[in-house]
Amino acid sequence: MASSKASATGIWDYDADADILLCDRRWHDLLRLEYGAVRRIADFRRYIHPEDVAGATEVDLDRIGGMIERDERYHNDFRVIRTDGQVRRWRSIACLLIDPATGHRRAAGCVTDITGQEPFGRDYARVPDDDDAPEQGASAPVHLTPRELECLRWVSVGKTAWETATIIGRSSRTVEFHLINAGRKLGAINKVHAVVLAVRLGLI
Repeated sequence: MASSKASATGIWDYDADADILLCDRRWHDLLRLEYGAVRRIADFRRYIHPEDVAGATEVDLDRIGGMIERDERYHNDFRVIRTDGQVRRWRSIACLLIDPATGHRRAAGCVTDITGQEPFGRDYARVPDDDDAPEQGASAPVHLTPRELECLRWVSVGKTAWETATIIGRSSRTVEFHLINAGRKLGAINKVHAVVLAVRLGLI
């Protein structure tokens, strides 16, 4: 399951002070671009649907940080236009990373192609109810349970803990428990950072 979802998700890292946008190979693949073609926000704007440019490129680090802390919606949906002319819908989620020594802030996150998804992302397969069995992966250095991975997948498409609990039929407290455990295993600073790390490792 991890490989099928990994191909539809890409990672980005934006240094707002220097206006440097680093996007991984899968992010570029989603736009059908050569790796490294996008290095700044201005490079990305040309691939965003004209009606969505303002919302897609707005980076309010204080707002992102506050929303994540309150477990509010911290995703941004917008349309992109691939090099072949195809219009796709993306959802971007972000986490705020602050250097404790310098106070330097940057945003990091991932984008997921949500074109054609129904509400609550029904194209995501439900995982078994065995919460304690780790998902097997020959090359995965971190072993997350199926439920931890499911919770991370819902976060990756912008769902809050409450929404995820509703979707999978568990309590918000249970979802938070799984997200905290996943974050601890991944060494993440918050749930969105955990998603970014999980995508980077090819776990989701």
